[in-house]
Amino acid sequence: MCGIAGIVDTREGIERSVLEAASNLMAHRGPDDEGFFIEGPLGLVHRRLSIIDLDGGSQPMFNEDRSLVVVFNGEIYNYVELRSQLESNGHIFSTLSDTEVILHGFEEWGMACVEKFHGMFAFALYNRKEKSLFLSRDRCGEKPIYYAHEGGRFYFASEFQALLNILRQMPDADPESIYLYLRLGYVPAPRSFLDGVNKLQAGCCIMFKDENIRCWSYYKPRVTVGDRISEKELCDELDITLSRAVKKMLVSDVPLGAFLSGGLDSSLIVAMMAKEGESPKTFSISFDDASFDESQYAKLVSEYVGTQHTHYKVAFDGFDSCLSIMDGFGEPFADSSGIPTYYLAKETRRKVTVALSGDGGDELFGGYRRYLAQNLSDYYLSFPSLLRKGLFERFLSFFPDGDDYYADSIIKSARIFVERAESSRTSPGLMLNTIFSHNEVTALFPDLPDGHRLIEEFIGKIRSRKVEALMCADRVLYLPEDILVKVDRMSMKNSLEVRTPYLDPDVLELSERIPLAMKIKGGNLKYLLKKVALRYLPPKIVQRKKHGFMVPMAQWIKKAGEGVVRSRMPSWAVPKALDQILKPHFNGRRDNSHKIFALIMLGRYSN
Repeated sequence: MCGIAGIVDTREGIERSVLEAASNLMAHRGPDDEGFFIEGPLGLVHRRLSIIDLDGGSQPMFNEDRSLVVVFNGEIYNYVELRSQLESNGHIFSTLSDTEVILHGFEEWGMACVEKFHGMFAFALYNRKEKSLFLSRDRCGEKPIYYAHEGGRFYFASEFQALLNILRQMPDADPESIYLYLRLGYVPAPRSFLDGVNKLQAGCCIMFKDENIRCWSYYKPRVTVGDRISEKELCDELDITLSRAVKKMLVSDVPLGAFLSGGLDSSLIVAMMAKEGESPKTFSISFDDASFDESQYAKLVSEYVGTQHTHYKVAFDGFDSCLSIMDGFGEPFADSSGIPTYYLAKETRRKVTVALSGDGGDELFGGYRRYLAQNLSDYYLSFPSLLRKGLFERFLSFFPDGDDYYADSIIKSARIFVERAESSRTSPGLMLNTIFSHNEVTALFPDLPDGHRLIEEFIGKIRSRKVEALMCADRVLYLPEDILVKVDRMSMKNSLEVRTPYLDPDVLELSERIPLAMKIKGGNLKYLLKKVALRYLPPKIVQRKKHGFMVPMAQWIKKAGEGVVRSRMPSWAVPKALDQILKPHFNGRRDNSHKIFALIMLGRYSN
């Protein structure tokens, strides 16, 4: 796991000091080594976190005749098999590193080599003969690439701050991206918060040559196609495929462990790790509020499976301290679970350098309550607007939300359902994980463009039944743009590599063959995955209600005080619309913490 950056400037050449500054900004991504390559119009920099071939994997790395040079962030899990295949075709390797497989793979298969790589990766490969730069990102978007193209100049980096450092001037904020952020809580690729700065989308490649840029996709998630085989056969295949993915991800030359929340997804990964041999090292954290504490379940799994478990209790370190953690995203990002993810990674890194996680299980196998709510929302929206507003919403308005975890409150859950059902009318009918509705955005910021069409650009082409379309939309948006961004930035801020077995290409392919009726059955979410999990875990863990990885943000905001919070709001928000969000929260009627947090994060970048 590493940090990479580079410049191709056909007009003015490269200043090493600019690359050195970018490297320093990414030191947390690669504290073990630093490397540069500068030649004519090209400059590359690499920061290394050593995981595989500790002595021989330094970068930038060259092929035999030094016609190709690469900088690479990530892991290729099937590099041993690919290396064997390439060696049988006459390729000669000089290291034991997975990085070298990229070079020889490109020689053998050209740009199609990325389709053979099973892993998480972002790399840039320069062809010194053709003067071309080829960049690619893994299928799900686990590893990031930001880039910008200005005439004869092309810039890229693993992190937003590093890219801004090498640009010649600071771009302006993009109003359409602000709209998307307020709706979704993040700015989805290929956009970023700043105009002219882009993110390479998951499963995509870029070629920069002769001052021109070409971008294309080599992988896109598919809506479930379904196999006509029995439940038992699919269950067995899922067990074997996921176990194989876990085994592949245990290869490491440094200490390795796993996150263990006590939920289904991470618990199953840990149980499969334990099956492979040594007792895994596992890690969890909790906060003071009991409704956000899953530690009892993590302890139960640890004792049942037999892990070396470490639990940390994190004390609230002040509101400003929490907000500074979120600055690691480099642009507005409203998922406050980035805060516990940071603390979990920080404590895990004290004992291991690599950790496996359970991310991706919900999106692939049907784990979110929104998937059950999707069909119900169509029924709810069939009622006249006057009845919905005058009866349902008015009824809910009589009850306060409270500060507990939302799934522990019927009122809070019902209110979220109503808000998202109404919001789905401007997001192709899907119950997306949204922050503000379209009407709320326009009330707060009337000068922003009418951006309801923008979400349709990302998910409007999905043609399937509503629940399957929603799951596919989460694969396209929520997983790569929220979940994986959060994990990458917060883990790498602590120099920790996180691996995700659920996102192995073989598991992805299998998940697309499992029919919806075996993912969600009779209101039972993750039905088939639970069948597999019962082979490894006690029913108390497998059947427990889903609990998100969150912090007691509602309480934290109240502790900070209304005056402090107001001072952090975007200065250009309409005061009356702002009052409708802040006052109900501070008088205890509504839990608007997710909206307030989103506005605070926007204010940090826009004021």
